[in-house]
Formats: sequence, structure tokens, C-alpha cells
Amino acid sequence: MNIKLLINQINETKYWDMPILDLQSKYFGDEIYLFIEKNNKVCWKISFISCYKVSYETDANWRGDFQVKNMTNGQLGYYGQDISLSECDDNKDFISASLDLSIMTMKIVCKTILVEEIEMQYETLFYRE
Repeated sequence: MNIKLLINQINETKYWDMPILDLQSKYFGDEIYLFIEKNNKVCWKISFISCYKVSYETDANWRGDFQVKNMTNGQLGYYGQDISLSECDDNKDFISASLDLSIMTMKIVCKTILVEEIEMQYETLFYRE
């Protein structure tokens, strides 16, 4: 596990101030997927694999009665601000990730992080006009 290499791969996405299209939890929280806009044909997918700790806070306490599922892309306020990685203090086989997505913050502890560019699939992403 090379933290510096992973940080470079994440930074190559140029996620800063880019819209976050969706965040998905799969397989009972074992995998977390973060989708970051690149353009209208492709996006970045950052996968956090073999997660054993995931915590997050959203804007639900102050946004009012608005439900995120009913918002359009222009109404969403999720933008990449900071993604930082470090070796986990508890277990050297795990990576600690901290994410600041504007109105959402997350902490994830996982074994593997994958960064890939994928074609946009509107049916699987939250993103909508």
C-alpha cells in the first residue's frame, strides 16, 4: 500500500470544487463508491474497498424539509473540497481517508482504494438535470 501513490491518483482527478455526482454504499458497507464529475461523458469513480469503519455527517440538520432524492444537479451542494489519506493508527493494513464534500464530511477506514475513469451511466448515478 503506497499512500503517496494513492494521493497522487486522487489528485489527478482534479476533484477540487468539482460536483460530486453520487456516493454509494454496496455490500453492506464493505464498499463505498464516490463519483466525481469530469465532463458529460465520463466521471471519476473512487472506490473504498474492504471498509471496516465509515462515518459521515450531512446538512440534514439545517437544510429544512428538502430531500436530496428530489433535488436536481443544480440544487445539490456537494463539491470536492479535500480528500486526505493516512496510514491507519489501529492497523497498518488499512488506510484512513477523510473527505470534505462541502455539505458532507466522511471518514472511511478501508484496505484498498481504487481510482478509475468510467463512462457516465445516468441510471446508476444520482446525477440528473
